[in-house]
Amino acid sequence: MQGVERHKVRLLPHCEEWKEEFEEAKKQLKEIFGDNVNDIQHVGSTSINGIYAKPILDIAIVLKSFEDMNIEGMKRAGYDYCGAQNNKKNRYLFVLRGEGEISLRHIHCYESNNVDFYFVTRFRDFLNEHEEYAKEYSDLKISLAKQYPGDRITYTDKKESFVRMIYQKIDSGKYKGDIIE
Repeated sequence: MQGVERHKVRLLPHCEEWKEEFEEAKKQLKEIFGDNVNDIQHVGSTSINGIYAKPILDIAIVLKSFEDMNIEGMKRAGYDYCGAQNNKKNRYLFVLRGEGEISLRHIHCYESNNVDFYFVTRFRDFLNEHEEYAKEYSDLKISLAKQYPGDRITYTDKKESFVRMIYQKIDSGKYKGDIIE
């Protein structure tokens, strides 16, 4: 993975090697987290066929328990522990960085039945099944990357309405609040 400098936006055309890197990372994560793993999924734009993406591998991992999360094992493997990513403390983040604060991998940790995990995996599946929406998303990302090359937060915020529109399309009414039923 080539990675992207912190806070920057840089997109590359889809690369089939990202799938191979995910499989290698998945093996490593299974070794680190052991029996605490319920599921590991490749998510984010690098998991969507044919679209432009920041060359950062996003991985969603469902753990049986945050209490048994192997933070020290992840640190030994070179990941920075970034802690809870929201006030609910229902999602945690680890980042593997290269030289010069380049982000290479983002590991998003969830517990079972987390609605965020549900939507990030369904978003990937929906775009992989609907090429016209994947192209629209890719075009939006390219336009935003040109407008905000040094501002990843605004770039991400400006994608929000498209992401929410897809979430509405995939919402099957199987969740309430933060829990999938």
